[in-house]
Amino acid sequence: MKVVSTKRIYEGRVINLRVDTVEAHGKEYALEIVEHSGAVVVIAQPEPDEIVLVRQHRHAIGADTWEICAGGIDPGETPEQAAIRELREETGYRARSVQRLWSAYSAPGFCNELLHFYHTDSYDVGEPEPDAEEEIEVATFPLKRVMEMIERDELRDAKTQVAVLWALRRR
Repeated sequence: MKVVSTKRIYEGRVINLRVDTVEAHGKEYALEIVEHSGAVVVIAQPEPDEIVLVRQHRHAIGADTWEICAGGIDPGETPEQAAIRELREETGYRARSVQRLWSAYSAPGFCNELLHFYHTDSYDVGEPEPDAEEEIEVATFPLKRVMEMIERDELRDAKTQVAVLWALRRR
C-alpha cells in the first residue's frame, strides 16, 4: 500500500484526524485515520481477587461506565510516568511501583492509539486529583463480580475487559 496524499482534517486536544489517499491493487482509496498520542491502562489490585475501577460519564456513549484506571500520555511524559500520574489523579492512589505488562492498539483499523498496560499492587491511598471536567467515583470490586458484569453486558469497555481477564488469569 502506497500513500499518494494526506489531508489533515482536524487537530484537537485529544485526537487529530487525517484522510490518506492510498494506492493498493491498482486503485486509489481514501482512508480516515484518527491520530492519538497514546494512553496508559493501570490495573490496580489491593488484593489478588480484587480490582480498582472508576466510574465516569462518557459523553460519546451517553452513559456512566465503570472502567479500569486509564488516560492519555502528556507531551514529554513516558508511559510509566503517565501510569503513575493517572492512577494518582483518578483514584488518589500513589503507586510505589508499577510493572509494565504489554501494549495493544485500541482500534487499528482506523486509529493509531497505542495502550500501554501496567499493574500495581503497591501504593499508598490518598485523595483523587481529577481533571476539572472529570467527576469520578472510585471503588474496589471482587474480580468475580466484575466478570459477571461483563457477562451480563453491563461493562462494555474493552480495555477493562482485557484487564479483568488478565487479572483473573494471573490468580
